[in-house]
Amino acid sequence: VLNVLNQSSRSSSWMLIEGNYTIGRLTEHEIILDDVTVSRNHGKIVIESDNSKIIDNNSTNGIYINDILIKDSTEIHSGDKIQIGKFLLLFTKV
Repeated sequence: VLNVLNQSSRSSSWMLIEGNYTIGRLTEHEIILDDVTVSRNHGKIVIESDNSKIIDNNSTNGIYINDILIKDSTEIHSGDKIQIGKFLLLFTKV
């Protein structure tokens, strides 16, 4: 589950099952974060049975995991806080 902690968006929570989820401002993305601080094609979350990762797609403002700027692809764990633009998100594996 991915929950927005600090801003309202089109949806404030997404149930993530195994698969790929694109993140950005464009309406064709699975995770839409509509703000100028978010790139049109900001990144992607990949959920697999044994691990999960987030990938930065050369976004302008980057992706932070627990206040650390990531480079390219980083594994994410339940309880991680993800900062994308002005949005603070909480990733929870259920």
